[in-house]
Formats: sequence, C-alpha cells, structure tokens
Amino acid sequence: MIVALASVVLTGCLDDTPETGPVQTVDWYQAHDNERQATLEECSNNPAELKDDSNCINAREAERMLSSGEPRDIW
Repeated sequence: MIVALASVVLTGCLDDTPETGPVQTVDWYQAHDNERQATLEECSNNPAELKDDSNCINAREAERMLSSGEPRDIW
C-alpha cells in the first residue's frame, strides 16, 4: 500500500511536460497582442518540447481566431 501511494504522489512530481508560466486562456491571448506574439515566438523556437504546452496551444488558437481565416502561417 505504501508503494502504491508513493507511486501516485511521485507521478505528479515527475510530469516532464514543460509549462511556460501561468496558463492563460484563448480570450486572454486575444486581448494581449504582445504577450501572444511573444508566446508564439517562444513556442516556435522549441516546437518539439512545447507543442503540448497549454499556453502554446491557447496562443495559437487565439492567433487563428484573430486571423479570421486569413491565409498565413502562424508558426
């Protein structure tokens, strides 16, 4: 039982998914152009490691929504 409890506790500690800071929403990124652009740049500089980062996903979605279908590469 102790081993099971220890493995559950350590699972959260060993999460190697990098987060770039406090998670911001898509709406927040739509309202904060400079921060969105900075986040997109950071994410594009390390796409393999940050592709699943919540801020990268939210910033990309905000950019996509703001582009309103304009054909442009956001990466």
